[in-house]
Amino acid sequence: MARGRWLRWGRNGAAGALFVCGSGGVDHYLLARRSGLVLQSGTWSLPGGALRRDEEPLAGALREVTEELGGVPAEYELCRTHVLRAGSWSYVSHLLRVPARFDPVRLNWESTEVRWLTGPQALALPLHPGLRASWIELTNPE
Repeated sequence: MARGRWLRWGRNGAAGALFVCGSGGVDHYLLARRSGLVLQSGTWSLPGGALRRDEEPLAGALREVTEELGGVPAEYELCRTHVLRAGSWSYVSHLLRVPARFDPVRLNWESTEVRWLTGPQALALPLHPGLRASWIELTNPE
């Protein structure tokens, strides 16, 4: 890959967190709409980004969520992890169940809005291609 692409995506790979909260037997997922300042702008994705050298994917995902949404809920349960590979590069998605929906403290420049959506609502949106490719394995129980 070209140097610029590595800088954008992260030389050490990338990771993100898909938060889920269920009530009445229906799960809702927290997605963010990507701003015009990032690749795949206008698509919906999970908060995440480049990993630092020697950073564990979950720690990097939580750091990125804090940067993009202003914080991470105090309580969460790691339900599932999915790795999407592109050659030697990978994006690690973490499904994190939270006890209640939460609103971002603030959005940084990478996202224009966030929404809690059901699975069918999310799949009806223009999802980031990587998230769409990972959706079934990430959100469906084993």
